[in-house]
Amino acid sequence: MKKWSNEPMLPRHVELCQRVFDAARAARGISADSDANDPVAALVLTLYRHGVWDEEELLRRVLQALDETS
Repeated sequence: MKKWSNEPMLPRHVELCQRVFDAARAARGISADSDANDPVAALVLTLYRHGVWDEEELLRRVLQALDETS
């Protein structure tokens, strides 16, 4: 993983993170009004900012982290 990137996120970056967020929520059955949404979003953005830019790898790591914290 790379060092934290503080570059602005372009629309395509936001869209990728949104897809991963939505896929992670769906995979773990997290509803739209759940308190678990904020930690999932934070995981996605943190990993992305640390250089995990491949969509499949980002989703895999987010799901792995969610499994470790449940």
